[in-house]
Amino acid sequence: MLTTILKLLAMIPMLILYALRKFSASQSTSKKFLIFKKFVKKTIAVLCLLAFASNYGSNPPEPIIFNIVKNNSVIGSIKITESKSKDSVIYTIDSEVEAQFILKYKVVGKEKYIYKDGTLIYASLFRTLNNKVKTNHSIVYNQGHYSIQTPNKISPLNFDNIKQNLMTLYMTEPIGIESVFCDNQKQMVNVKSLGNGSYKVELSKGKYNIFHYKHGKCVKIVAVSPMFDVILIPV
Repeated sequence: MLTTILKLLAMIPMLILYALRKFSASQSTSKKFLIFKKFVKKTIAVLCLLAFASNYGSNPPEPIIFNIVKNNSVIGSIKITESKSKDSVIYTIDSEVEAQFILKYKVVGKEKYIYKDGTLIYASLFRTLNNKVKTNHSIVYNQGHYSIQTPNKISPLNFDNIKQNLMTLYMTEPIGIESVFCDNQKQMVNVKSLGNGSYKVELSKGKYNIFHYKHGKCVKIVAVSPMFDVILIPV
């Protein structure tokens, strides 16, 4: 925004010089002054409008929020926030689920994903179950190689280049995509088209998600697991 304003301000002397040359042929000095005054006002108005448009265009998109529904009751939510920095796109995910299944449990998650030039270069997952850490690792891309890092060790991951992970399916329809990286499972998972804007993603044995899209946007996710099923609906 600051760069844009400085560029616009730098244009003012040139515009004034142009105006002086344009109106120098006018017969009346007062008439020249009035014409010049109107021109300056219009110029300032245009510059302000351009500055406002630039500031408006730089605003980050609104977060995407999904309600987690079980038996027609909302038991949690997932919020996905997108931001951009130069050639990178950053996604942060905050999730919370609280439900009763034999015992009462509460799952809180925080995730972060960074894409640079269309390649996943960083991912971090942190989840707690009833305030106890269940998942805590990050995936780092450095010099053409991926590694997974935990508080205790660093191990290599045998992937050359990850273009999409599971999170991206919450954003846009995976047209032509056959597999994505599942950060929690630390492996590629298949994406199978079911037709009519629906896709099935097998996460593990007995656990899968079915994503439904309309006009390219995700409108519903059915998450099935051996323990229970839930539906994710965008707010």
